[in-house]
Amino acid sequence: MKFPNLTILISFCWLISCNDNPPQNIHSEYITQVFEYVYAPGQHAHLASPDDTVYFKGNPADHDGWVFLGGFGGYIIAGFDHNIQNHAGADFEVFALSGVSPEPAIVYVMADENNDGLPNDTWYELKGNQIDNSKRNYWVCYYRSKNSAENIRWRDSEGESGELLSGYGSPTTFSWWWQHSAADSITFFGTRLPDSYKNEGNDESQHWVVPADKFTWGYAKNNYGSDYNRESHSNLFDISNAIDSFGNPVELTEIRFIKVQTAVFQQAGWLNEVSAEVRGAREIKAR
Repeated sequence: MKFPNLTILISFCWLISCNDNPPQNIHSEYITQVFEYVYAPGQHAHLASPDDTVYFKGNPADHDGWVFLGGFGGYIIAGFDHNIQNHAGADFEVFALSGVSPEPAIVYVMADENNDGLPNDTWYELKGNQIDNSKRNYWVCYYRSKNSAENIRWRDSEGESGELLSGYGSPTTFSWWWQHSAADSITFFGTRLPDSYKNEGNDESQHWVVPADKFTWGYAKNNYGSDYNRESHSNLFDISNAIDSFGNPVELTEIRFIKVQTAVFQQAGWLNEVSAEVRGAREIKAR
């Protein structure tokens, strides 16, 4: 018995089967792409590497690494492979190191308004409890020291200036300049939070602490926050807390990108600069 149209019949059946069960897009709940990473001057400059951005992608439980952000202004920009919806309650979480005192970082969010898959639209800050004590539209310009006998200098948007001083480990802050930056100066823009650490000792016997009621919600790497998940060592974030550069509320239905930035500009004695270390982010789906 001959079947001259067998090939056509099989192809037709295969086509019906595929149409009945179309392939599904499988999205990751974790960060899948890092677009930019810049370390701000700090004591861990020799440890911070552009390759560390791999530790901001995927599930942090799958690795032991993290990303050093450095002093005020250091940041990482990353994105999910799909839009994160704004629903009731927390929408995503940002992971950080466990077992350390708060070194608050501000989280900014961006929607993919032009649908090109790139973080080139408008950033909006997610406010925290210290919003009224923060300095908005702040900037700091750091200047590379010329030799190992000099400190890194800085000036800011308020007309203040000074030097980064090492409280422990080295005589100057020459080595705090990121070796992956060839520039002689670098400027960071963002919101500046109030100083986090307080010396409850004296100059001879320093005892630096962060008051438990200082940063209570809204910041990454803040294990004192009411939004801190002790099991995953992460802070929870609600897109509904988005504000513009003037501090006005912004209604966002979804976001695609996040920026995490060290937001405290303080040197706490022998602890040196306040600098955040982070390990990625994960979507929290509506329940």
